[in-house]
Amino acid sequence: MPYIYQRQNDISDYGADKLLRFDAVLKIFQEAAIEHSASVGYPMDSYMGNGNIWVLNRILIQTVKFPDFTKHLTVKTWSRGMDKFKGFRNYEIKADDELCIKGSSIWLYIDINKKRPVRLTQDMIENYKDDPECNMGRIIEHWDRKDAENYTSESVVGLRPADFDVNGHMNNIRYGEIISSVSQHIDFTGKTVGLFYNHEIMPGTQSVTVKYAEDGDSRIFGMYDDRLACLCEIF
Repeated sequence: MPYIYQRQNDISDYGADKLLRFDAVLKIFQEAAIEHSASVGYPMDSYMGNGNIWVLNRILIQTVKFPDFTKHLTVKTWSRGMDKFKGFRNYEIKADDELCIKGSSIWLYIDINKKRPVRLTQDMIENYKDDPECNMGRIIEHWDRKDAENYTSESVVGLRPADFDVNGHMNNIRYGEIISSVSQHIDFTGKTVGLFYNHEIMPGTQSVTVKYAEDGDSRIFGMYDDRLACLCEIF
């Protein structure tokens, strides 16, 4: 069953051009998912009290347009299905009732301490009341972008203590901020942006190296600590 999240605009989510930033889209999706889970009886402390958390595995975002700061944002999110330890979640953002952004994601239910997947209970599956609507088709289930063979440039981005969250790793939103900062030459409007989270970046990490490559119509960014942590494809 879809959940509707009426979001209060946060001016810090908008850039100098007065448009919603890409990393803010990740922030809004995350907020909507948390609110939806709480509404069906699973607030964040209920997961963490059991030693389990939802971890984002991959996400695809299609942007028709980035709304400006004067528009009221309404977010629709729903569980598209669950399978063993996976959850499939989709999103839509409307600005003053105009559809602007769509998203599709896969989450893994993980034991925090063991760093291993945990099988979902039947109660969880039933309480989320899955809706099979696929606003982006099933592209995310088949999207398996490999690391680029030849990167043409790279940059080093420093990390801050505030980049790491209560789950003990770098927050998903920070990945979006970093990708945005190194891709200012690319207009995301009308494109699909995919993020594939390969492994956690842990507290104490001082910096990441972001490498860039082009592959046909795709733009590839690989984010590394000591190995590939996150792969981004813009196509």
